[in-house]
Amino acid sequence: MRIVTVELRRVQIPMKRAFKHALHERRHTDGVFVALTTDGGATGWGEILPRSYVTGETIESVLEEHGPKVARWLLEQDIAAVDDLPRVLEAMVDELGPALATACGFDLALHDATGQAFGIPVADLLGAVVRPELPPGVILGFETKTEALARYCAALRLSGKRHVKVKVGLPDDLERLALVAKVWKQLPLRLDANAAWTVEQAIEALRKMQEVAPIASIEQPIDPRDLAGLREIRERTGIKVMADESVCSLADARALVLERAADIFNVRLGKNGGFRAAQRLVDYAVDHGVEVHLGTMVGESGILSQASEIFGRCVAGFECLDGKGQNGFLLEVDILEESSEHPFGPSAAPGLGIRVSTTRLQDHQVGPTLRFSLT
Repeated sequence: MRIVTVELRRVQIPMKRAFKHALHERRHTDGVFVALTTDGGATGWGEILPRSYVTGETIESVLEEHGPKVARWLLEQDIAAVDDLPRVLEAMVDELGPALATACGFDLALHDATGQAFGIPVADLLGAVVRPELPPGVILGFETKTEALARYCAALRLSGKRHVKVKVGLPDDLERLALVAKVWKQLPLRLDANAAWTVEQAIEALRKMQEVAPIASIEQPIDPRDLAGLREIRERTGIKVMADESVCSLADARALVLERAADIFNVRLGKNGGFRAAQRLVDYAVDHGVEVHLGTMVGESGILSQASEIFGRCVAGFECLDGKGQNGFLLEVDILEESSEHPFGPSAAPGLGIRVSTTRLQDHQVGPTLRFSLT
């Protein structure tokens, strides 16, 4: 199998409602979609959601630097058999370096194209399904006003939601946390500060929060680079620390383990480099006694949502999937065809098992398509 054409399209899709945490507010998604066409006529799809504060990438760096670089490199590669895919993916990551959002987009597209070309579902390329569908993880952000939070939580609890993350980092944290705890009673809550605090602020805030609600973990309380600070928070509060922006690459994971700075790694395909790199990260975590949690990228389309569903059922160790199916409830429109609008996880269909709507893609495309080909 050879890739004969690579296309990169910038796409912006409005959200049904804003998503807000302590440091950022997002009202639309802004990503780059990757289409790889093979010499047999199959088209594999991938999605790049660059976040400068996570992997250092921007839309501009993807379109002007990282995307074209790996596109030209990929046109020179030959995947003669399925067993060649891991070699190509590892070489691609070496080619891209720290551009892990870009790596994710091409990783997903290569898995999709290879699966279609050889008639194999992506789940089988990953080693087959090992577990039932993951339940959704609820994320309570600041877009839900404090005065509306109790009723919103009650509705979620009645619908059976049992995995809850609460965004923190604003002055009314204790009031909001008390409202959530009153609804879910003794359910341990995961907190996420999105690096809003200093070390001392985090310790002071968390000690007060422990008096209000049972806390399962605190995600990224401080600057991602402050590993010593993360360790200090673990040791002084006794609360498990979940690394998110701190753990993008395997090198990040090694540094966190060496520094004893995290109890849990938040794995997200969109920031960890796609299927293969994320699998290596999970394997490393398991080998070193670190728990893993599966999340999504805010604003992702059905491509990444479907990929996360498949990954969560092929890789053991996850309790839930944060942001599950958000392409259906957060975006005004998804770029998948209606029949596959809501991710369904592993199937017998080759590749990712999705159908992209070229009409929807064109309706929301910004700027020209970047096209690279052998001819």
